Amino acid sequence: MGCQNNFLENGIIQKDMEEIYLSSSAWKKLYGAGIYVTGAAGMIASYLVMFLIWLNETHDYHIQIYAGIRSEDKARARFGQYFERAYFHPVRGDVNAPLTVSEPLHYIIHAASLASPQYYGKMPVETMLPNVVGTYELLRYGAKHSVKGFLFFSSGSVYGNIAETAGITEETAGILDWMAPGNVYGESKRCGEAMCGAYYREFGLPVGIARIHHTYGPTMDVRNDKRVFSEFANNILSGNNIVLKSDGEDCRAFCYLSDTVAALFKILLEGVPGECYNVGNPAQYVSIRRLAEILTGVFPEKELRVEFQKRTDAGYCASPVKRLTPVNVDKLESLGWKAKVTVEDGFARSLQYLAQTYAEEVS
Repeated sequence: MGCQNNFLENGIIQKDMEEIYLSSSAWKKLYGAGIYVTGAAGMIASYLVMFLIWLNETHDYHIQIYAGIRSEDKARARFGQYFERAYFHPVRGDVNAPLTVSEPLHYIIHAASLASPQYYGKMPVETMLPNVVGTYELLRYGAKHSVKGFLFFSSGSVYGNIAETAGITEETAGILDWMAPGNVYGESKRCGEAMCGAYYREFGLPVGIARIHHTYGPTMDVRNDKRVFSEFANNILSGNNIVLKSDGEDCRAFCYLSDTVAALFKILLEGVPGECYNVGNPAQYVSIRRLAEILTGVFPEKELRVEFQKRTDAGYCASPVKRLTPVNVDKLESLGWKAKVTVEDGFARSLQYLAQTYAEEVS
């Protein structure tokens, strides 16, 4: 059985799940709950679902997991034997259509989205709809059924271009050219946030908004995700040099997946309703070039190096927004959250886990 098919027996996953668990004392709120997660097989949402599975398997939480999926094959590969558990309910269908789950839902987590620049030029409509129409349908369901909590996966892209300050807070408002192809994602996330706020103010729906910044981890789809850190990881796992398609001077604050998932649950269970929270790790603010150097050092025996090459990918539509300062997470930290994993440790965990998966797939 593959590493992902039996993920709870993997040491790296076990460590991550335990670290998430230790990040909060509010887990009892989830006991016996029905939780619907859209985009459940995605990179971040799947780790969140894996944690819910871990709660059921190791602490008998009796959570009913409703996993919104598009591809059953992908979901089975992601969750393996746990896909067949009586508490695991795959929900197939279009997230932009009205939700028809008849069983009691206590929490809704809306994570479904095309979150990579490879889609923005080729599929702008499909990029926007889950963040706008899908969000509306879920909010409407949540208000009608009086759910206990609603979490919207937003993005740091909502800030647009800003005058650089000491840090980007939740009150920062930048300029976003909504007609620029690379901004379809950020603009649709802005709209989703606005609807969340409207439903909170008009109907009292307890919404939380997570503005997620650069996140990475063991569930990266390194073969298909064209974001820079996934491409780098794919290079390493394939035994190829890392190819930089820029000068590598742009900086990003990279947050490891267990820290991100801990933050998401913190917002859902302990955050102030109607509020936005930045989710990121400003302490791990590194240049793309430095990240490439870190990754080539994870497996020194491969003797890999960093090369430079001009990007020629048709349809890749990177956001024109640049960041010169890291995001401010004081508001999230006021809830008791703190990022713990360094870039060096986090990418080592990720690559080691993915290397095991690669080895098992070819064996």
